[in-house]
Amino acid sequence: MYLKSIKLHNFRCYENLSVDFNSEFTILVGDNGAGKSALLDAVSIALGSYIAGLDGVASNSISQDDVHLKTYELGSRYDSQKQFPTEIEAECNVDGESFTWKRGLYKEKGRTHISDARSIMNYAADLQKGIRKGDTSIILPIIAYYGTGRLYMQKKDRTVDGNKTNFSRTTGYDTCLESASNARMMMKWFEQMTTIQLQEGQPIPELEAVKKAMAACYAGAGNSSDHIHFNYMVKSKKIEISYLDHGIPQKMPMKMLSDGVRSTISMVADIAYRMAVLNPQLFDSVLENTPGVVLIDELDMHLHPSWQARIMDDLRHIFPKVQFIVTTHSPSVLTNVKKEHILLLKNHEVFNPINTTYGRKIESILGEIMDVNVRPKEVRDLIENFYKTLSDEDYSKAKELLNNLITN
Repeated sequence: MYLKSIKLHNFRCYENLSVDFNSEFTILVGDNGAGKSALLDAVSIALGSYIAGLDGVASNSISQDDVHLKTYELGSRYDSQKQFPTEIEAECNVDGESFTWKRGLYKEKGRTHISDARSIMNYAADLQKGIRKGDTSIILPIIAYYGTGRLYMQKKDRTVDGNKTNFSRTTGYDTCLESASNARMMMKWFEQMTTIQLQEGQPIPELEAVKKAMAACYAGAGNSSDHIHFNYMVKSKKIEISYLDHGIPQKMPMKMLSDGVRSTISMVADIAYRMAVLNPQLFDSVLENTPGVVLIDELDMHLHPSWQARIMDDLRHIFPKVQFIVTTHSPSVLTNVKKEHILLLKNHEVFNPINTTYGRKIESILGEIMDVNVRPKEVRDLIENFYKTLSDEDYSKAKELLNNLITN
């Protein structure tokens, strides 16, 4: 499964927008307020149509707060009016078959219409019927959204049943499109799988696959450690990391890792855990063979620049069949991907980069792609004045400005 395109009409800051996505991954770039998060939210609502076709799994929908506003001047005041209809249209490829559907909100106090989304909803319902009959040939796609609150909002989560004991395959979709992190259910799954593994005395392939993904992520952070392992400790109910540091065994609770490393490993663990629940019949190849769409807001959040440069490759290596749609403010991310994977958002429109991005210097990416001048304003003013004095043939003043530039 991968998302081919999305069209927005009267959604948040967008009056009209049409976006085509790369089948492997797409990186959205733009200033704060350019509409990156709004676009991710729209994609999550579109993908929610698939979730809406499943019994017992809550989906998301278009809310009144998502409706585009137009402001009109009325004498000495301004009047903001909601613009209807608000519509999201998506096209998706699933197993070589194309699905197009639409969700819309058409009036004040109305509800999201799903009649135009029946095709993808029926597809999801048919998959659920098949797995209820024990069809192990069905591979369920992962769908997940990780917002900027994935690190801190998880502490406030109360929506997940932490005492859940029955993990059906569609449990892998529970709260999958909530942008905040939900860790309680994943930890319960770790506890159950670890307990079963200890009782039976043999590894559970899908559990080992999840721990392998976490170890690969930690290694990608630039750590020089060897023999990295993550394990759930039944007694303390916490995840622990063990490794060799220059040949010396080390252990620590995962919560002791830095914010950036911990949040990224937690996200990777959540993706892998959902895959393991959705497709346990794939055993230890579940990470390599589960397709789907994963949305990540601010991919580079809290990461060291060296890991920012590799994080996209790391995710693609761990989850090769997943389409990632992400946002970033990091030039380190952009200089390591080709321009066909980048979309620029500006003035509520979308553009493709004109020049290549792969392998470019950070300063070049900042200037051409992100519209950032890397020189401080004071230095820019000195340079401008220097060339002006040269043009005016005031060479003594130009020499003084040049000395200031050299000194600074």
